[in-house]
Amino acid sequence: MVSADDFHRLAAVRRLGLVSMLLALACLLGTAGALLLLPYAGAAGQAIVGGAGLAVAGVAFAFGRMISLRRPGARRVGFAAVGLAAASAVLFALLAVARPEAAGYFLAWLVVHLAYAGFALHRLVRWPTGELADEPPVSLGIFISYRRDDSRETVGRLHDALSRGFDPARIFLDVAGQVPGEDYRSVIGRALDAAEVVLVVIGPRWLGITDAQGRRRLDDPEDMVRIEVESALQRGKHLIPVLVQGATMPADEALPAALAPLAFRIASPLRPDPDFRADLLGLVAALRAHADRHED
Repeated sequence: MVSADDFHRLAAVRRLGLVSMLLALACLLGTAGALLLLPYAGAAGQAIVGGAGLAVAGVAFAFGRMISLRRPGARRVGFAAVGLAAASAVLFALLAVARPEAAGYFLAWLVVHLAYAGFALHRLVRWPTGELADEPPVSLGIFISYRRDDSRETVGRLHDALSRGFDPARIFLDVAGQVPGEDYRSVIGRALDAAEVVLVVIGPRWLGITDAQGRRRLDDPEDMVRIEVESALQRGKHLIPVLVQGATMPADEALPAALAPLAFRIASPLRPDPDFRADLLGLVAALRAHADRHED
């Protein structure tokens, strides 16, 4: 079950990007006002105030833009924006002391900068890092198809990792939300329609697992995994085989005719530790690239 915090994280990061770009615009206006209130500060004083305002505006705008474009390194730029905002708050405090007749104006901007620094720092310390790199979550519909008897533990780890880098509400696993009595084929169809990418997790037993009568499950047209893969192929979804636990891609002649195109899709390996993290980052990079192309 995905926590409520996970569902709201993407929106919170986007709000941070919007607030950062609004701060950039406000800083330009605020700096112009500060310079008007300091006509006798001298060239050096004017340069310090103007330079500080332009620096905060530039870095805050770059940070907000990097969030909206999901560029790597956004978190580092965010910390730089926080540092500059805090430094500018100190500068405004000094100006309030130096120009008591305009103290209200400078103190107001001190509060704005400190509020932004606190808000941004709160979001930055909760930023998704580590396995999914230094980037905000991405909204991409991902459908994960797998067999419990073949790759349950690895899929659980994969799902948890993807939920930290992508919108958890758009990751479909075990067709969440199905209603008892509903046709599972219809449920699968709706989930696939909402997805842009289908990950077919293939473990060492994926191809040959049999039912209670000893028949291979993939040969059953009503097998859930077969329906998932076959429906994804029919819908023309971007399908990525994910090979886990040392599995290899099945040959086309080993698959039912309806699934044979799967054999020609380029697979993404997901090896056990110590290679899991590196392989995961490669898969995430491919998913992010697809999300960028899909938006364009």
